[in-house]
Parts: sequence; C-alpha cells; structure tokens
Amino acid sequence: MSDRALIFIAPVLSVSPSWLNPGASVTLSCEGLEHQPAGWRFFWYKAVPDPSKWNQKPFYSYELLPGSTNGTEQNFIIDGPTHTAGFVCRAGRGEQLIYTDYSEPKLIWSADPRPAASLSVNPDRVQHFRSESVSLSCEGNSTGWRVRKFAETNQLSYFTCSYQRTTTGSACTINLSWYGSGVFWCESKSGEFSNAINISVHSKIPVHPVTEGDPVTLRCRNGTQNLLSKVFFYHNDKLIHNDSREELKISAVSKSDEGFYKCQHLGKDSPRSWMSVRGEEEENV
Repeated sequence: MSDRALIFIAPVLSVSPSWLNPGASVTLSCEGLEHQPAGWRFFWYKAVPDPSKWNQKPFYSYELLPGSTNGTEQNFIIDGPTHTAGFVCRAGRGEQLIYTDYSEPKLIWSADPRPAASLSVNPDRVQHFRSESVSLSCEGNSTGWRVRKFAETNQLSYFTCSYQRTTTGSACTINLSWYGSGVFWCESKSGEFSNAINISVHSKIPVHPVTEGDPVTLRCRNGTQNLLSKVFFYHNDKLIHNDSREELKISAVSKSDEGFYKCQHLGKDSPRSWMSVRGEEEENV
C-alpha cells in the first residue's frame, strides 16, 4: 500500500503495561488526534533496530503488524508478547489514505527468563553515585550490540563508548555523571533486545548524613507520600526483621549501619537508598 499523502501530525503512542510478565498481553493506544477531523483508522508497527540508522533518528525500521493492514480502532491489543519490543503507530483517513506522521517509538520490557541477550551492570545494584563509573556488558549470540537508554524525559537515546569485545558480546564503561538515571538495554544489528535494567543515579553525599551515635528512624512512603504500614525493611538486601512494621528505629547508629536500605510493601520493593554514617570527629571538623 503506497502513501498518497502525509500529514505532519505525530500521534502519541501509549503502552500498558510497559513492564510485562512473561506471556502477558499489552494494549497499544494511539492518541493525540482528538482535535482533528473524524474518520481516522490506526496502523500499528513493530520498531526493529536498524544498523543503517544507528547514527540517525529514528533508530528503527517499522514493520506493519499482522491484523493492522486495513487499519483498526484507536486501541490495539497484542496477545502474549514474550520479548522486549518497540512499537509505533500512525493514522490514516479518506479513500486515498492520507497519513499522519509516525509516533515516537515506545518500548515494552518483558520479564522473559530467556531474552535474546543479557545485560549486566557492575557494580550490581540499583542505586549508583554520580561520581562513579559502571560497566555495562551485553552477552548474547548475536554481534554488534549497542546500548540504548530511555531517560526520564521519555526520550529514546543511544550512546557510544569504548567497547571491549568478548566471545559472545560487548562490554563498555560509562561515567554516570554524563548519562544519569534511566532504563538501559542492548540491541543487536539483527534486531534482538536484551533485558532492561533501571539505573538510578544519586549524589555521592546525602543531603542529611547521620553521625555515629545519633538515633535514626526510617519510614516507607508511597508515590503520593502517604506513610505505609506493614512493611519489611532491608539493609544491603538482607531482611532486618522477619516481621512487618511501620518504621525502623535505630537507637544509636554506627558505621556498620551505613549502606543501602529499602522497604517492601505487599511484595513490591522500593528503590534502594544510601545512608551515609560519619564519625563524631567528622562532625566536629
């Protein structure tokens, strides 16, 4: 089907959920045409990594999804995707099918236990300091892996770094002061995706470091800042108490209490937070 005309209106694609359990379905919704004339039909595409476009934008070629050839309603359900994948949409109307532009790609990340490649981070933790460097390693059967990043600005990006080739993949080191927080994953020239890893970058020095001997109380809040009860607290990924509680009290903090803390509520973990403990002599400097 050839394009007779193109309208430079880019709809907005939303995906739900964006993090999938293996075999779960995902709903795509092509939005942003509410103030345009009626009669749109929607077309859905898979975003496939394209090595010829790796230094351009977009980074992908688009393949029309089955069931979308003649256009559909505004929502489109994909049953049982098992791998991380990217999608775009656009709309067309009229007998000659006047098209909008493509939406920005959106990705869904799957918990597939056997992804095409495995991305690992060293040091292996969720929270990192801005002054640190981390090593990202892509291991898989394909060649030509490249790291992608989905930033907090909801924009896809890519970056290059000094790769060290291994037998099955690639590894590189990045300075977090340049790249910051985001979701990282690998893509291969053959169109495969790795698992995705969420990297949270924080300042090296906490806003309020605590001093040895001080009392400390840790509490867990949800996204609307409501205090949660019946939570479990962890120190460096080790359960502190085997019973749930509303808060964790440390009567006199010591250097051994320094480290990463997280809470667990209804089976879901919070991001890990670093608590820095300084000696009394540092307090008096």
